[in-house]
This record gives sequence, structure tokens and C-alpha cells, in this order.
Amino acid sequence: MASLDSTPVTFIGHPFAPIGMGEQLRSQVAAAAQVCIDCGVFDIFRYAQRNDPAHFALMAERELRELPRGIRIFHVNGDEVDRVLEAFAARGGDFSAGYNIIVPAWELPRYPQPWADRLGRFDEVWALSAFVRDSLAEAGIASHVIGQSVEQEPGVLLPRRFFGIRESAFVLLHFFDLTSYAVRKNPQGVLDLFARLRRSAPFLDTQLVLKVKNGEAGAADWARDLAADPQVRVIHTPLDTRATRSLIAAADCFVSLHRAEGFGRGLGEAMALGRLALGTAWSGNVDFMSERNALPVRHALVPVPPDAYPHWRGQVWAEPDLDHALALLQAVLDDPSRGRARAAQGHLDVLRSHGNRAVGLRMLDRLGAIAAGGVKRAPAPAAKRRRLPTPA
Repeated sequence: MASLDSTPVTFIGHPFAPIGMGEQLRSQVAAAAQVCIDCGVFDIFRYAQRNDPAHFALMAERELRELPRGIRIFHVNGDEVDRVLEAFAARGGDFSAGYNIIVPAWELPRYPQPWADRLGRFDEVWALSAFVRDSLAEAGIASHVIGQSVEQEPGVLLPRRFFGIRESAFVLLHFFDLTSYAVRKNPQGVLDLFARLRRSAPFLDTQLVLKVKNGEAGAADWARDLAADPQVRVIHTPLDTRATRSLIAAADCFVSLHRAEGFGRGLGEAMALGRLALGTAWSGNVDFMSERNALPVRHALVPVPPDAYPHWRGQVWAEPDLDHALALLQAVLDDPSRGRARAAQGHLDVLRSHGNRAVGLRMLDRLGAIAAGGVKRAPAPAAKRRRLPTPA
């Protein structure tokens, strides 16, 4: 039998790209390094600029120019499998010469069947959350829940004034991407919540910061509509890893009134940095958010509107209760010690379950089992199907 020490482990995907799948890959590489898994990284398309010092520091010594055998962990979405495997072959890779794992992302209760068929080409699937595991099971795909790390590298942080944020304010922060079905992230819900908060406490010193990913939809144009409001700060310029971490640390509360999340990385990163997290209590983020360590918001499940998201037919997602979200915020504003206690507990809890060591140990356990089995292709166990949630 082979051991993990003698079996090459390679992460394949978009290691330098400032996108969710890139963050996902980088988080697992950092977790692997924490538990001394010797791994390489392969940039499958090599399209991303390499101008983020944090990415370079993590990847530079691990980047490979040739594809080894052994265990290959693909951080790619189901809809890009065909293109990735074509590029894999064009770069000299032999897909059949190793044990191939895929780590897809998805945000709705049922994984799309056309993509599930593509996942069947891999030896096994890793899930980022219990929600993704159950979504894959609905499509007949078994998976192992490994998760991703939200632990942040220590370092000097940029101050509030760098971002134009008031030092005196209680700051709410929300991230979303105008180029990728923003209705799922629900920025309008955050704007509505902030408007309600201002009406209920007009003399409270609060500020809403919206980090908007720029792109084809024109984040700058969208931001112009809010520019006249001094209580709302819109940041639409790209930020590197250090600046993003600094922005989260500059906030008092990270807000995500999402309708669905495969994992909920923004909430997890905020908790890891000791910040309060307020988020819809549904989908991937419930793996690490609870009433004792965060501000989970009640919701109703409703059908996904036509064309609001890919493969929307027959799917449901959450509609957060803004009255409940406001009540949760008002409670911590009236009693700041309550918010500090939740944030402190969240910091401990999320690092215990989704820090580098926790995720690394789950990876080490699974990779060790694969290596001990001789790195052979094996049929996945049958998935147990379940009923989808019923809309309220």
C-alpha cells in the first residue's frame, strides 16, 4: 500500500484568480500546509494576473509546470469540467493516471443534473458544506464534507480612514457581485434593513459599507445612485487580500441577507476576524453560525423566480425576515456587550470548525485513506436521496 508521504497531492484550478473558486482553492492549500501535507498547485488556464502578494506568497513555491500522477484535487465548477479537462489533456495531463477529486460550488438545494453527470467522471467529490452535500445527493452524487478554511493570515491591517469609513460609526459591511446574479446575495435587502435601522434610530451613528465587485454590469454606475448619501459608503475598486481583510476588520458587523449560499465565506471570514456576523439562517453558513456565536436571521423558503439563477426550475431559496434582522441589530446596539460576546464566541467557534487545522485534519484523514487504498479508482457509494424543503 502507498502512503500519503509517497503520493503526490496537487490542487488544480485558479490559484491566482480573485474569484470565489480561487479563494476556495487557496483556503484548502493553506489548510493542507497547516497539517504538513506536501502539495503542489497547478494553474489550469493561467489567465489571472499574479499581482496579489498574498496569493504569490502562498502559491509561488508550490506551483507546478507539469502535472504529476497521484491525487489531483480540482477546484472547478460543474459547468467548466469539459473545458478544464480539455486544458488538462492539452497541458500533458493523463486523467486516468491518478485519483481525481472535484470540489464544486453550488448554492441551491438540488445540484443541476447536467453538471452532476460531469462530476461522475471523477473518482470522488468533496463538499464545502453539509448544504452542498445534500444538494449533490439530490442529484445522486455522494460526497465527503471537507469544508474550507476561513482563517486569515496575521498581518498589519489598513485603518478605517483608508476606506473613507468614519471612526465613530457602528459599521455594517456587505459584499456582493453585480456580475453574478446579485439577487442571490440580496443587496437590496441590506439597503432596506439599513433604511429601517435609520428610521428606528435616527440619531444613532451608523454607516453602511457596500463592497461591490466591478465588472460588465457597471458597479461604478450602480454606486453613483448612492453616492449622495453620507451614511452609505460604496467601494467598487478591486481590493487585494490584505485590503479585503482590512475592510472586514474595519467593520463592526458583516451582514449577509442572502437567499442562498453554498458556504458563506464572507460571514466566516468576519467571524474569524472577531467581527459580528448577521446572516440568513439557511444554507451553507449554518455549518458555523448559531444563535450563540452570531446573529442568524429567520426566513421563509420560497420558489426561486424564473431566470433569477441558473437551473432555477423546481428550486427554493430563502427570503430573510427583515423585521427579525432589525430586532437582532437593535438588541446589540442597545447592549454592545451582547454583540461583543457573540463575536468573541464566533471567533472561537469558527476557527475550531473551519480554521486551517480543522479543515487540514479532515483533508489529511481523507487523503490518507485514499493513499492507503493504492490510489485506485473506486465507485462512489450510493447517495441517499431526500425531499426538498417545502416553501413556507
